Amino acid sequence: MEKAASLQRANQQQRLVEWSRRVEACRSSGLPVGQWCRENRIAVSTYFFWQRKVFQALKELQEVTFAEVPVMERTQPSGHIVAAMEVSGVRIQVYGGADEATLQAILQAAKSC
Repeated sequence: MEKAASLQRANQQQRLVEWSRRVEACRSSGLPVGQWCRENRIAVSTYFFWQRKVFQALKELQEVTFAEVPVMERTQPSGHIVAAMEVSGVRIQVYGGADEATLQAILQAAKSC
């Protein structure tokens, strides 16, 4: 059951990322929403649904507080979780041995939500 819930949260996050891209595309196009929606074959009501969901997610992220995580003196063995964070029901886990590119990708993905 936990895997199903995790998969559902991942799918929800993926939808939010896609919706935020479309909302940003509309807002940066300079076109009125109705015209942008017609040109992109999207119902105006769908656009405003996406926008509301994206803004709700952003508001929830602003309410998150962060805590400093102390750095361990010893090296964690590869394959073990060395850091974890949960935001809006999405859990991010970083495993020992993660390289800088992986960490940047994780942070970029979290930033998009």
